[in-house]
Amino acid sequence: MTTHERPFGRFLEDFVVGDVYRHWPGKTITEADDHLFCMITMNHHPLHTNDWFAEQSVQGRNVVVGNLVYSLVLGMSVPDVSGAAIANLEVET
Repeated sequence: MTTHERPFGRFLEDFVVGDVYRHWPGKTITEADDHLFCMITMNHHPLHTNDWFAEQSVQGRNVVVGNLVYSLVLGMSVPDVSGAAIANLEVET
């Protein structure tokens, strides 16, 4: 396994399964970030924005919207492919 410290731009052939790509700076998702993302995306589910409702849930507290996490990770990966790739054709889990 190789660790990469964020050189700018890679081609598909440069990516190896199992390699680790470290991104800087990191991002701590705050409650304000989560609430703003909920409002922008029209996700008004109380699990994300209502403390009382979330306390009654299995999680016991507000849950960050998964799409916010995905969006941040995708944005942090831009330098990994910028300059060498034209577009993200597909994202697989």
